[in-house]
Amino acid sequence: MDTIQTMLGDIDTDSAFVDGLNRTQLEKMTPAAYATSPHEKLTERYSFVPTSDVIETMRKAGFNVVQAAQSRSRKQLPAFARHALRFRKVKSEVYVGEVVPEILILNSHDGTSAYHVRIALFRAICSNGMIVSDTAFPCWRVPHRGSAAVEVLEAALRLAQQFGEVGAVVERMRHIYLTEAQRLSFASDALAIRYPNETVGQAVAPVELLKARRPEDVGADLWRTFNVVQESLLQGGAPRLTATKRRVRMRGVRAIREDVRINSALWERAMIEMA
Repeated sequence: MDTIQTMLGDIDTDSAFVDGLNRTQLEKMTPAAYATSPHEKLTERYSFVPTSDVIETMRKAGFNVVQAAQSRSRKQLPAFARHALRFRKVKSEVYVGEVVPEILILNSHDGTSAYHVRIALFRAICSNGMIVSDTAFPCWRVPHRGSAAVEVLEAALRLAQQFGEVGAVVERMRHIYLTEAQRLSFASDALAIRYPNETVGQAVAPVELLKARRPEDVGADLWRTFNVVQESLLQGGAPRLTATKRRVRMRGVRAIREDVRINSALWERAMIEMA
């Protein structure tokens, strides 16, 4: 399984739109973003468009990279591996409480992925990085071709126009209150998302995912329930009983693909409560 190497600046609600990561930091954390050629296995049909071109195009349009992650796997060479970049507009009027909308761009240079462009959210209180499901708001897929950098920017700008709608969804979630039974059902479904081939995460008690890690997260509204469960699910730490009855702790999610899958599915599950 690939694992994520990541860097996130110290961002709070007073400095949400400061300068992002610089090139030196990005080259260190995501070397694949600065690859100068594709994987040697690819044919001449593959049009190589370096992620660095996308970064520069986005920067000129007013988006800074604020988080960078790259897969590390024995099967993937660092220069071509899957990588994820979160962009934030330098100036934005959309700001819901402690939540800042972002653009998430995924890519690789080994032929396993086109450019994926989608909406993400950053919650300053806990540094949680959420991803909006592609059923709620579109995920743009841009093939590797000569115009990819411009097409990625166009997708990002279109998604940025929907930041206000995402903010409205977050605000609605804040005003929907769940019963204890509904919260436990939400946590149980979250475990099924995290462990799709196991029985309730191999004996993880759903109530363990509902334990708030900070005073700001104490509450029964959908937004805080969603955030508490999301953090527990992705950061790990909850007690877990394995198939061999061994007591362990849930591991954190370190794979980019899993991070996207779980975040998206959890957002969809939260939307059910709003129906």
